[in-house]
Amino acid sequence: MLDILIKNGKIIDGSGSGSFVSDIGIKNGRIAKIATRIEEESRNIINAQGFIVTPGFIDVHSHSDFTLYINSFGESKIRQGITTEVVGNCGFTAAPVNIERFDELKQYLLNTVLLSEKEEKYWKWKTQKDFVEELASKGLSMNIASLVGHGTIRVSAMGFAKRKPTNHELNQMIKMLETELEQGLFGMSTGLQYEPGSFADTEELVELSKVLADYNAVYTTHLRSEGKYLLESISQAVEIADKSGVSVEISHLKAQNPSNWGKVKDALRVIEHAKKRGCNIDFDVYPYLAFGSGLIDLVPPWVRESGTSKMVEILKTKRAQVIKEMMNAGADWDNPLTGTNWDKIRIASLRTESNKKYEGLTIEQIARDMACSPYHAVINLLIEEQGAIKIIFFAMCEDDLITVMNHPGALFCTDGRAVAPYGELAKGKVHPRYYGTYPRILGHYVRELGLMTLEEAIKKMTYLPALKFNLIERGLIKEGYYADITIFDQEEIIDNATFDDPHQYSSGVKYVLVNGKTVISQGNHTGILPGEVLYRS
Repeated sequence: MLDILIKNGKIIDGSGSGSFVSDIGIKNGRIAKIATRIEEESRNIINAQGFIVTPGFIDVHSHSDFTLYINSFGESKIRQGITTEVVGNCGFTAAPVNIERFDELKQYLLNTVLLSEKEEKYWKWKTQKDFVEELASKGLSMNIASLVGHGTIRVSAMGFAKRKPTNHELNQMIKMLETELEQGLFGMSTGLQYEPGSFADTEELVELSKVLADYNAVYTTHLRSEGKYLLESISQAVEIADKSGVSVEISHLKAQNPSNWGKVKDALRVIEHAKKRGCNIDFDVYPYLAFGSGLIDLVPPWVRESGTSKMVEILKTKRAQVIKEMMNAGADWDNPLTGTNWDKIRIASLRTESNKKYEGLTIEQIARDMACSPYHAVINLLIEEQGAIKIIFFAMCEDDLITVMNHPGALFCTDGRAVAPYGELAKGKVHPRYYGTYPRILGHYVRELGLMTLEEAIKKMTYLPALKFNLIERGLIKEGYYADITIFDQEEIIDNATFDDPHQYSSGVKYVLVNGKTVISQGNHTGILPGEVLYRS
């Protein structure tokens, strides 16, 4: 007897091939049979007539590891049809933790998570594997495949030291990386825009990437620059791949700020040329014109290079100097303010109650309320919030986004966290990609704009990600594969989350199966948590 029988669905199997109508029989967590008509008895039947049946979507760039420990249901993601998330991106991971450098780790993680006093007491995981295993012990809606963060490893080995690692420190970093890879993690991520990741030179990254290559693991990179020095940053990623033999994934490829628009075409040519000569390098993209980051990005690198505590002291004592450099559009650093306006920068979340009123407002609006210049408003907030401020920055253009999305090698991602419109995770004006990425692609860019075929879009969400990250027996509707399956209404699927009102589930996803268990049924969460931690084969 089958566990689940999906009948009469229009199947798009993930390979890029044309659709076909068929039944799917599921047993013991896997796809047992695909046939035009399956007569075998089943404990449960899903009538998918009129719906699209695809492999579950694989989010190759997620940050849900920092929210699933609060809410295991991961509702903003699973309701999009996401069945597997690659977590641990941009160099930020909860572990490995070096207790002797815990204060520095807290400062580093401020750009992605603010730890409460209660959380600090148990935030002591020796490895990232320990951390994700604890997440899974509470149950998960979707599978997670974890990377380990280079920034976290570097902090554990040498804090915020702005220099090359000593041989001892480099060996410590290599040992930490090897420990994670021995335990089955999928690779290492870098956040080269963020301190102390920005202090790492190519030689350090090549040495670590050689270890990754030995384990057939992946090097994912938030580039050193996504604006002024975009092409140089991509060239560095190519050099790392060439010298180490590692498989590289460039995170959320974009060109930010008007002076850099159009550079994505050159970036894609660099990537294509590298691939033609055998370099294993790919990229991912999300379907929005704004990125999310921290307000600390707006101050010069020297201000933030020693961590947030020292940054706040500098802002208090050297405000005029900092503002002068922020105003310098021709600065050597990749000044994100170049060529943009203050109404393009919106506050997503703040920690203090007195400043919560500014969530969702632009810096321009906040400056008006504070009766000061936008520069002073930024510094005021950074001091008052101790640097822990998330922002949304409208910095990309539609032509570039379409160029990147439409490339045959593009993988799709959210670059977001699993949140929910209730409880602790309903706070703040989060980026709508947390809720809407995949329905936006399928509803707006595929159905409404005809940017690509449905088959092409599904391939970029399923098979190509599984291939890149070696997710064995996932990413296709195929007999013997795990039954991670998404069923949606092609005419209804769309994102509802907006920048003004982000906490809204998408429409059109009817059923989501993870490891052969129904997590979403008729658009609602069943309460079942069958997700697992996946490990590299």
